Amino acid sequence: MDSAFATPAERLLVAFRARLRTYALIVGAAAALAAGIAFLLPSWYRAQSTVLPPDETNDTGFGLLAGRIQTSALNSLGLSTTSTPSDVFGEILESRRLSEAAIDRFDLMRRYRRKGMDRTVKEFRRHLSVQVNAAGLLTVSFEDRDAQRAADITNFLVSELDRFNVETYKTRGKRLRIFLEGRVSEVQQQLVAAENKLLAYERANRVLSSTESEKLSGMSDILVQKFNLETQRAFVSTYSSPGNTELRNIERQLGALNSEIGKLPEVKLEGARLTLDVDVQRKLLVLMTTQYEDARMQETRDTPTVTVLDVASPPQLRARPRRLLIVAGAAVAALLGCVAWTAATLKREP
Repeated sequence: MDSAFATPAERLLVAFRARLRTYALIVGAAAALAAGIAFLLPSWYRAQSTVLPPDETNDTGFGLLAGRIQTSALNSLGLSTTSTPSDVFGEILESRRLSEAAIDRFDLMRRYRRKGMDRTVKEFRRHLSVQVNAAGLLTVSFEDRDAQRAADITNFLVSELDRFNVETYKTRGKRLRIFLEGRVSEVQQQLVAAENKLLAYERANRVLSSTESEKLSGMSDILVQKFNLETQRAFVSTYSSPGNTELRNIERQLGALNSEIGKLPEVKLEGARLTLDVDVQRKLLVLMTTQYEDARMQETRDTPTVTVLDVASPPQLRARPRRLLIVAGAAVAALLGCVAWTAATLKREP
């Protein structure tokens, strides 16, 4: 081939072929060196567990208090709640509290050779992975040089997650039970007072007030919602500062509800007003009592809060290093370096 009429690509190909044996030795040496380094690198094994968090939905209007108590518990760990239980559980698994528990349990400060808990926690989190898929399944994985220890640490984190949740449920159940205990007693007294007033009115006027009016029933439902929100606001105020996001949300709901109440027709008859008051107190007592019993159950709860779909087992295959990729990467890099060197030498030629 006449070099005077050859294209740059053709010239590069000719020059590369002329040095092919030398370049083959260079690529082979790079691959061999990479293989030696890859086999000297320690093997890491990653164990994995899949968790299905419980459904935390609650259809009762007052059920949001339970979630607010858990919010308070998470804030004590420096966490913030997110949209789903899976996200919340993921934050708990990545919390410093669980990291330190695992470090102490498996003596990882000595194994990682880090000075101080802060450095050890940072190293620990490098090997921890927590992911939530679109279906809400939570995947927890941890890597370690020992396959059995990787599985043990993964299962330990899941068990600590469950233990934290059980303690939180009990604590929040106790707080809610104590709060609602006083509220139920207060509503009972209000109901007795309202019934006595209605009875006195009926005896004085020799009438029997009806509680079957659909209008009065609808009005009582709205008023119960208002009193329920006011109870929520009172409870949240016991552990939140003024201007808290939760308090602002409750205030907005109360504002919207008060606007609806302002549109209701005025109850002019005294008998109807007294009947409405009794109906409201009765419904409110049923609601408070139901929530009180639920709080008592939560306080004594000791059942698991998470469902473990896949328990972590010692992995048989290493997660890293990927020796084949290291060798292939070194060979490709050496080959590209040879091509670049050939192109550079051609540019220097006249």
